[in-house]
Amino acid sequence: MENVQTSQINIHVIGVGGCGGNAVTNMASLCSHERIRFSSINTDIAALHRCHNHEVVLIGEGTTKGFGAGADPEVARRAASQSEAALQVLIEGADLIIIVAGLGGGTGSGASPVLIDLAKENEIDVMCFVTLPFKTEGGLRVDIAEHALAEIRSKANATLVMSNDSLISALDETVGLLSAFRHCDAQMHSIVEAIIVMLTNTGYINVDINDFSHILSLEGDTALGVGIAEDDSSLSSALKHALENPLVDKQNIMGAQGVIAQLTCREEPSLAMYEEMLATLQLLVDGPQTLIITGVTLSPELPHFGEVLIIATGVPVEKQQFDQEKNVIPMKHASGYLEIPTYLRLRGKELL
Repeated sequence: MENVQTSQINIHVIGVGGCGGNAVTNMASLCSHERIRFSSINTDIAALHRCHNHEVVLIGEGTTKGFGAGADPEVARRAASQSEAALQVLIEGADLIIIVAGLGGGTGSGASPVLIDLAKENEIDVMCFVTLPFKTEGGLRVDIAEHALAEIRSKANATLVMSNDSLISALDETVGLLSAFRHCDAQMHSIVEAIIVMLTNTGYINVDINDFSHILSLEGDTALGVGIAEDDSSLSSALKHALENPLVDKQNIMGAQGVIAQLTCREEPSLAMYEEMLATLQLLVDGPQTLIITGVTLSPELPHFGEVLIIATGVPVEKQQFDQEKNVIPMKHASGYLEIPTYLRLRGKELL
């Protein structure tokens, strides 16, 4: 039986602040799914003018007069609270909100928690994709980012953290600054794209919005990733690669309370390789009581054999602590992550 399209899932990606708006602009230019909505919110009207391919909302006009928040999260928090009615209209009807923000400045750090609170009041699941500043930007920005991250993690269902410092370690020294940021955007988009496919297509083994919400409800840290399989025999490797993104700071899933493993393939995978992939997942989780939800969807238009989406939640915080420098994979050893995904290149929308 062919995969049946569903129509009831509404996914809304919202960029918060300048960094978030830039990322969502790049992501919107790559997305081919009609049922995903992109928006950006900011106190800075000039920054919103750059968000040319999606809807925008100016917040806190009475507070900032259309300018930035002055790198002050409290100003941005007041601005978002002042515009709560507009934000309520913005998120209406969403089943899942994905917030994209850079932390360490004003709007991303201060307005994101307000938006999360509003979504939770409306019983909407929230995932956050955030980036941390370079340490060389100064201790104050790092402190602001750390405080904002702690608050966001305490409120959102799941949080993916990408560090600007990892760009320096993972990418070639000659890469351009904007190109490096676009690499981050491409990684976020690949995860969003995989989630969309999982939730908007009925698979042979199906993962739906209730499965997704259940996994997101588990308390603890989160690990997210997508790995590419070039053939049937590389499914286990793709699963491991999904958790080895050198731009993401925390990807250890040992002790996770719940895991979604979504396999999307161009053609039918073999039973033996599928079982091997799940056995690999069991070893990585190392938890006999972990709830593992698996999905399998066939997508004949996929340019490679398959891709594996991993969403692990309820990961003990201590399991996620590790030395970032020791776990960085240089770019030449991480091409599966840092190259622009093939299915994006085929659309003729080059990032670089």
